[in-house]
Amino acid sequence: MSQYQQTASSLPTRWFAPAYGMGSLGPAIFILTPQILLLFFMTEILAIPPGAAGIGILIPKIWELIFDPLLGRWSDRLNTRWGRRRPLMAVGAVVFLMAFMMMFFAPNLAHWQSTLLWVVLFYTLTSTGYSLFTVPYATLLAEVTEDPHIRTRIAAWRSAILALGFLLAGALAPWVVATYGGDYHAYRIMAVLIALIAFTGMMSAVIGTGGIPLQQKHKRQQIALLAPFQNRAFRWLWIAFVIQMMSVALSTAMLPFYSKYWLGNDPTVVPSIFLGLTLLTVATTWCWTYLARRLGKYHSFMIATVLYGLATAALWLAIYGAAGLWFAIFIFGIANAGQQLFCFAIVPDIIAKQRQSSGIESEGAFTGLWIWGEKIGLALGAGLAGLILQVAGFRQGSGNALLEQSHGALLAVAYSVSFLAAVICVLSLPAIWLSKRYMQDFKDKITLTEIETQYIDRLKGEKN
Repeated sequence: MSQYQQTASSLPTRWFAPAYGMGSLGPAIFILTPQILLLFFMTEILAIPPGAAGIGILIPKIWELIFDPLLGRWSDRLNTRWGRRRPLMAVGAVVFLMAFMMMFFAPNLAHWQSTLLWVVLFYTLTSTGYSLFTVPYATLLAEVTEDPHIRTRIAAWRSAILALGFLLAGALAPWVVATYGGDYHAYRIMAVLIALIAFTGMMSAVIGTGGIPLQQKHKRQQIALLAPFQNRAFRWLWIAFVIQMMSVALSTAMLPFYSKYWLGNDPTVVPSIFLGLTLLTVATTWCWTYLARRLGKYHSFMIATVLYGLATAALWLAIYGAAGLWFAIFIFGIANAGQQLFCFAIVPDIIAKQRQSSGIESEGAFTGLWIWGEKIGLALGAGLAGLILQVAGFRQGSGNALLEQSHGALLAVAYSVSFLAAVICVLSLPAIWLSKRYMQDFKDKITLTEIETQYIDRLKGEKN
């Protein structure tokens, strides 16, 4: 047995799964904290028009359109004494730490356009740091073992600690902002605290996954940038993931506005929602793991998606009292556990099957496109939220005060946070079903481009 091989009967080491799971604190904070607070911060604190704020959140995706897929390919080719994944993870953790803090340190400049430019710049750097960490981090799960059940167990650790990250991002961050007055100063305190927590988790993964023998029994070969999309199981799962992230981002971006104008402007509402959601997510993650063994990951994923859509729609009931809110939270917590688990448990299976079929290691290329899709979905959801507020005539710049809003603007907030987000989520079901169909009859192979084929043929000729 070579130094890169291992048995698939156990976890790589006793501490690998929890150390790997700790790395999800950073992704959780990146996914949720800006989705909950950034649009609200830009419109209500920085007085940026909501339409411009939404477009500003979309702008970094132009850079990531090129960067994320290239990063995946680079990660596949990197070769250092510390491995090919962990150096990028370490750099990403540092960049994320600094850029996340600066994003909320935006100065109150004379023109809102200048303030918007500051936020967009550091949001782009934050997203870049997130990619530098998350692309190689997510790729590790496809490399440490060939056993899909062990990957599910590791993914369960990741999902559980991801839920803890969501608690910190969704409950602690808004609570800190509310506790310190909800002004510029409060957002800066929150940014420093949350960034340090994310950095601690990310570096724990960098250190804790060191020295792990990886499954490198196949040859490395550079493939075309978008070649992973030739795998139809991956392509349709990617589409489903983008749609679901768009739904999540729309609902979470609207949640502070919903709480402010529909739920009594109580600063404890948003933290309470994510506290309840997180506790239920942690408690039920292992149930979804058990269900996956009985029904399969795809069927379980579709059940979780339907439940998530129902939970999102049920947010409308919060208008009628606490019972409606807690009913929605109960379904949310259960559904969120399954959604988070299967999004990241199925992809490594597809990557491993592709590797077995083609004999080529291209995990980073797949993961780069996956992370890119995640950020596209999050940006589209937040951008849609800003556009809806702008079209509905929402008045920005009130801080903690309640401005008089039109009936149409208030209804736009309520419908977007619940019914519209629910419809978008359910629209991902056909794509999940198609991914399952192509996964069952796996015949796709990554094909080389003509130039790459000629290059390999030339190398063979030189050897002969």
